[in-house]
Amino acid sequence: MKKKCDSAVLFPAPQNGDESLPPLLRQMSGPISFGLTNAYMFVAVLQNNQEALANLIAAILHIDRSEILSLEILNPIVLGEAADEKACVMDILVLLNGNIKINLEMQVLNEGNWNDRGVYYLAKNITDLKAGEDYSEMKTAIQVGILDFDLWKDGVNPFFQKYEFWDIKNNRRFTDKASIHVISLKQLENAEDEERLSGLYDWAKVFKTTTWEEMKALAAQNKIISDAATTMASLSEDERIKIQCLQREKAERDRLHSMRYAQRLQEQALKDGWEKGLEQGIEQGLATGRQEEANRLNSLIRKLAALGRTSDIVKGAGDPAYQAKLLEEFGL
Repeated sequence: MKKKCDSAVLFPAPQNGDESLPPLLRQMSGPISFGLTNAYMFVAVLQNNQEALANLIAAILHIDRSEILSLEILNPIVLGEAADEKACVMDILVLLNGNIKINLEMQVLNEGNWNDRGVYYLAKNITDLKAGEDYSEMKTAIQVGILDFDLWKDGVNPFFQKYEFWDIKNNRRFTDKASIHVISLKQLENAEDEERLSGLYDWAKVFKTTTWEEMKALAAQNKIISDAATTMASLSEDERIKIQCLQREKAERDRLHSMRYAQRLQEQALKDGWEKGLEQGIEQGLATGRQEEANRLNSLIRKLAALGRTSDIVKGAGDPAYQAKLLEEFGL
């Protein structure tokens, strides 16, 4: 596939203002109840509008839309029905042009494990050879993470990053059969100039939009976004979809609560362990100190007795200041 980064290729020419928008989209106003960062709405909109999905994939891969000849969703959901309760991740698995498997995931909650999870799902989509097939028949696998958080705690967090298997020493690609693409929505405003000219930047703005007024302003600029926004508006009025979006938000909140609760338990355990250890340390220190003090006094008594200074022993026992003076005298 030939690499490109021209938004004009990815999207049709701009339209003329709000009047060009579909009636349903024109009437929408105020906050967006369930935007595309809601994983259920993300899947529902792109499954229901495969032209938008194709354009998003073209933007992510930086290719011309015309290079996408076929697109098949391998894990479709029944819109309005509950997703698999056991599945903690909602994604869209696409077979592109019959030989490229692309898994797209929208993730808002940072569970601190996306690097490993991204590799896991990438690996699942690589290992799909059937018995008797040659390794050369293995499909290309691409994992896409659209993240509403920074992937890296330290260092640079770019707006877009592609990760591949690479020969570090000789600076060459090991294979083009696997890669991970990460879009950081938190870094939208830090996108480089070239990235701002790409269709991917436009899609990121759509993902981050929180009001219908903002969405309509973006939709007025191109028909693809307009169609996707109209699909979202239509789905937003479906009570079954609303329920599933609410369930998705509840699941996110429950996981966040569990994470915070586990963190508090860990912090309390560390605190309790520290305080207990400190208490034990003090007791041990006091015991050690008492033993050392007893040893010093016994040594003093032996030295005074050896010199026949019995009166100093008696006086020191009743006068702490005199005792300290005797200890200093003998270097104890």
